[in-house]
Amino acid sequence: TDPVVDRSVLVRTSAQTMSASVASGPAFSLRILGISGELCSLSVQPAWRVAKLRQLVARTLAFPAAELTLLDGETELKDHHALGGRRELTAVRLSSSAAEQKAKERMEFMGTLMLQRARKLASQAKPRV
Repeated sequence: TDPVVDRSVLVRTSAQTMSASVASGPAFSLRILGISGELCSLSVQPAWRVAKLRQLVARTLAFPAAELTLLDGETELKDHHALGGRRELTAVRLSSSAAEQKAKERMEFMGTLMLQRARKLASQAKPRV
């Protein structure tokens, strides 16, 4: 079995993306489906970030948000992405050890980005006389 994905809690859905013109519209219903059918349907705003949705879905399904990954088709949605007009998503629950590893990798990645940015800014700064 895949060490990252706890297959017993795999949630399957289809992904649909609405046009960009709908993305700025009013609240709509987002469905989260499980193997045995719909797990929940949430009223969401297109401008919401994935991080907010992940927190809400995790609370609704009663497990830690750190263990939840949301997918649009086969693409993992990042926390900073906006929901847009997506109507159905795939939710995958990771094991706690896999979620911890993913969090460490995310922190290392962000740290590397920040260090690169700081170096770039430092190289562009004019020396003080």
